[in-house]
Amino acid sequence: MKGDFARVTFDPALHYSQVFQQQGRVLLEADWNEQASIQLDLLRTLARDLVGPCWAAGSGFVVTLQAHAGDWQLAAGHFYVDGILCVNESTCTLATQPHAPIPDAGLIDDPPASVALYLDVWERHLSSLEAPGVNDIALNGVDTASRSQVIWQARLLDTDAEHVGAPLDDTRAAIELRLQAAATDAEKAICKQQLADLDKLSDRLGGQRAGDDPCVLLGQVLGARASYAWPRMRAQLGPVEADSDPCVIAADARYRGCENQLYRVEVHQGGLAGSEDAPGGASFKWSRENGSVIFPVLGAASSQNADGSAQLTVTLGHLGRDQRLGLAVNDWVELIDDSYTLAQRALPLLQVGAIDATNRILTLTVPKNLAPYLPGADAHPLLRRWDQRNDLTEQGTVALAEGEAIDLEDGIQITFEPGGQYATGDYWLIPARVGGNGTLDWPQTAGTAAAMKSRGMHHRAVLGTTGDDGAYHECCCRFDSLCALLKGNTRRLAPNRAGRPRREP
Repeated sequence: MKGDFARVTFDPALHYSQVFQQQGRVLLEADWNEQASIQLDLLRTLARDLVGPCWAAGSGFVVTLQAHAGDWQLAAGHFYVDGILCVNESTCTLATQPHAPIPDAGLIDDPPASVALYLDVWERHLSSLEAPGVNDIALNGVDTASRSQVIWQARLLDTDAEHVGAPLDDTRAAIELRLQAAATDAEKAICKQQLADLDKLSDRLGGQRAGDDPCVLLGQVLGARASYAWPRMRAQLGPVEADSDPCVIAADARYRGCENQLYRVEVHQGGLAGSEDAPGGASFKWSRENGSVIFPVLGAASSQNADGSAQLTVTLGHLGRDQRLGLAVNDWVELIDDSYTLAQRALPLLQVGAIDATNRILTLTVPKNLAPYLPGADAHPLLRRWDQRNDLTEQGTVALAEGEAIDLEDGIQITFEPGGQYATGDYWLIPARVGGNGTLDWPQTAGTAAAMKSRGMHHRAVLGTTGDDGAYHECCCRFDSLCALLKGNTRRLAPNRAGRPRREP
């Protein structure tokens, strides 16, 4: 959620049931947002516990096969994934689903013989630039609250025996990295058991035994990252390097920024962490404003330089309210629109080369041999600023290395725990506070920074599978309304001739 927030306080592990406002107190947006999150978590947990993690209401999301996979139809209705309501307003096809384009659209164009159809569900934060309707025109462009939108995407998974286990390869490699870094026998035993579980799952995928439910096995494949390799990170304050002068005392570890900030660390390129033996793995970017510094794009044009690199000229609607929320030469930015976000892309970032403040025109440097992404004029294009500056890759991001402290700025350090399987969009939030002599609002365990799971994990549910015979087998549970179930009950009460109720078969 890339909003202008002070902090995000909701934690389901605390089991809070309500937020109480008190008279004469300062009202913070974090309290209001936490109350909404408490209620939303309650409703979703209730739906999941009562009915199950994957179910459809009535005929919602019924699949009708056609000759071409892109023409497969999804019926209008409701579907619940981990308690999250997914709504299909009207019958659509895989090619025309409402939240297209999907990341693996090529698989729909040329599907394998046997596939699984599944829902990929996540929540997208929408600013006033991406959802202009949330603004009141009476405020003349001043934005207020933002929105969260449930995104569901129907995607295909190759279930051929040679490919169905491929998604588990990175998960297995992540566990092996965690095993190498394990410091205790208990940690090693857990890793070895997880590897044995993955091997067993792979064997069952390769040759299913009698009684194996392919829907259950595929669900385990789609949930392997969350079950075995959920990324974790620590945030801490690093000490200032000692001065060479023996008369100068080194400062204590503290946040040295001048303002309260909400730092956002977000995975850019997914995969496994890089290493000396295998560089070029996952990468990340960070923002001291939770990624909320954005600018409306009015137009973009690309031109070619003599050295083969491209140059992008972008016209913005404004250049920010002030210097802190504005742009400067050498800043790294991301040019995006609705299609870029829905396709979950992670293209190289662009660097600001020049700024024409009078005409609100930026000149962006594009890496060589790369065709820049040009956003659609009607797809809510915007430019997002990121704040990393040092030790960057050619893509303008920071290489993600595990097990070692990485400096952000003003004393803030982060450490990725070994054994994570990273995906584009995974993120962590770090509230940094000037008060308390410069501190981080980060959970502690036994006096040290706790390893926290990333936010933004997607939820997935298998709708059904097709085999070599081309037949479709539905995987989800269907649950009608209680009223419809009662009406359909064949053992209902009916009056007899004497006026007394009787049961009819």
